[in-house]
Amino acid sequence: MEFVHLKYCSDGRYPLYDASNIGMTILGRFLISDVGCYWPTFREWAVDDKSDPKSRFTYSFGGNITDLEEEGDDIYLFDGTESMTEEIRANGCKIPRLQFIQLLDDWKEKVCVPKPKEVMIKYENGQFVIETKG
Repeated sequence: MEFVHLKYCSDGRYPLYDASNIGMTILGRFLISDVGCYWPTFREWAVDDKSDPKSRFTYSFGGNITDLEEEGDDIYLFDGTESMTEEIRANGCKIPRLQFIQLLDDWKEKVCVPKPKEVMIKYENGQFVIETKG
């Protein structure tokens, strides 16, 4: 099982507490720093048909800490401070588009609204799941 563990601070943030690997660290940083509790733009990007000439998005997108790249039905999250290489991609986090959208929706519903004391995001059996405590 892969995971990222976040704990709520008195200043209203969720700093990264622990992660099982680099890819899960990148996912955690993406959610706490780039998404925060403002997810609509990332969700819009994920559902957009970028092959449509009227699309306002491209196949890559970025935040303050992470960059995202779409390839087929997968989304890659990687450290935005480095240029994309096969090594960087291998150390990043690959999420199927539908799971990425569900993860953003779950983040809003389970984390942004209730503000739990702890958040555990697990990747097991090909699925990303958000669990909360407190």
